[in-house]
Amino acid sequence: MLMRTLLFPVDNGLDSGLTGDGYAAEYDLWTGKVTWRQLGDGKIKRQQKVAAIINLIAAAISPLVIISIIFTAKSLQLFDVDTSTTIYRYAPLMVGLVFFFSFELLMLAIRRLYPLAKEEPSLKRQHGYFKTMYDNTIRENDGVFNNLSVPFIGLYIAFLIAFSVIPIFYSQYLQQNSFWSYLGNLVGSSILISLVPNFLWNVLLKQLIYIKLIRQIKEKILKNES
Repeated sequence: MLMRTLLFPVDNGLDSGLTGDGYAAEYDLWTGKVTWRQLGDGKIKRQQKVAAIINLIAAAISPLVIISIIFTAKSLQLFDVDTSTTIYRYAPLMVGLVFFFSFELLMLAIRRLYPLAKEEPSLKRQHGYFKTMYDNTIRENDGVFNNLSVPFIGLYIAFLIAFSVIPIFYSQYLQQNSFWSYLGNLVGSSILISLVPNFLWNVLLKQLIYIKLIRQIKEKILKNES
């Protein structure tokens, strides 16, 4: 369910510490339940290609749909208020949220295609999965500023830079004087705005859940050993 399920990456073996066994976890925020899915060797790359194609299509369609609605509404004079000061002003926020929710819905839909694991991995494997994914995707700056030795800083710097650019794009958007400049600034500012809920959902919240699950599983392991 949208905004209820946190999705964790597939262990495809392509990063440090990964085993490539195809496990992927989902966390239900309402119940605290972890669901495990598992892909076979041949399905991992295929599903990644499908996800990439669908994301490109969604990224192209979403802003165009919103833009067409705005221009149609204005041309037909469906609103009694001046669209240049209402709908136009909040269009980047609208499209940005569409970007974010569309991405999350697509990821949920694609994840549902993955078969459920025949059995849950061992507690040791679960702990290794969450610890490795946490280190690779959040703690060790994987993919952004990999050469930085300070944990977390690369990820947060990347988002800080993106957030700082939002006012620049938005001010340019408000000063547009042609359709194409409007379109370009709308898409640019919307993509940047979509990073705000994405940061809260996929970085801050997921970081807390990672830490929670790692501690819970570690406690279970220690309890079983005692």
